[in-house]
Amino acid sequence: MIKRLACALFLVSLFAPAAYLAAQDRPLDVPYVPTKYPVVDDMLKIANIQKTDILYDLGCGDGRIVVGAAQKYGIRAVGIDLDPDRIAESRENAQKAGVTNLVKFIEGDLFQADFKEASVLSLYLLTSVNLKLRPRILRELKPGTRVVSHNFGMDNWKPDSSSVVTVDDIRHDVFLWIIPANVSGAWTWTMPLGAKTVEARMTVEQKYQFPLGSVTANGGAAVVRDMKLHGDHLSFLLDVPVDGKTTAITFDGRTMGHTISGTAKATIGGKEQSWAWKASRNPAGEKAIDDEPPIWNYRP
Repeated sequence: MIKRLACALFLVSLFAPAAYLAAQDRPLDVPYVPTKYPVVDDMLKIANIQKTDILYDLGCGDGRIVVGAAQKYGIRAVGIDLDPDRIAESRENAQKAGVTNLVKFIEGDLFQADFKEASVLSLYLLTSVNLKLRPRILRELKPGTRVVSHNFGMDNWKPDSSSVVTVDDIRHDVFLWIIPANVSGAWTWTMPLGAKTVEARMTVEQKYQFPLGSVTANGGAAVVRDMKLHGDHLSFLLDVPVDGKTTAITFDGRTMGHTISGTAKATIGGKEQSWAWKASRNPAGEKAIDDEPPIWNYRP
């Protein structure tokens, strides 16, 4: 009987997934596979780490991304993992690296974790886990926050950039997303056109970092060209009819809630003009930036 029990326990320890053997209330969300150090370096490089950044690593494992960020760039960094053994290992590695004053490790559920203060978020999870986190990432992180992931994407949210690292003949993909501001909805502003001031109305539909706008101004439709969104920075060209001619106006501004503030430039009557530009949004028109828009707004 004792021999059979010992054999059964041996088989459980041999074949049960590691996620079920960790000492926590529920299984781990992903198996523990350490990120190779050359990949860690590339993730931090593509994230364009700055001295003022705060990095959060969800599913931090042995803490190598957190420790590497603090050690190489001198920034604050936080690691979160459900496995107490990994958290203990992370703290030990931080102590060996001499960065305990910069890093913190939290034993906890990454789906419950508060990572709103992150300016850089690093992930080595699974696509299915990324997709569960995606609504919170888009909703809670500030525009301009960088999200970097090893090997696993975000489905139809295409990355802003990517890179490939080969380690021991194995390919590793690194993906980077820049959290976009939500610029969807109806915007209005006034602007000078020659001797008069006119009101412009712009409607923006948005899919992730890809906005598309339509504008009416000076009593007719204006053509919006080259609209780009990078974090909280929005720019576009507007062709406006003025006295039977088309005038091109360049708009460049930063978003903050329901306001865009910046500058506008145009050549009117042979003279270059520049003025402060401020647009306001009707809050009722705002939509979640991962809502499905018309097909033209999807850019793989």
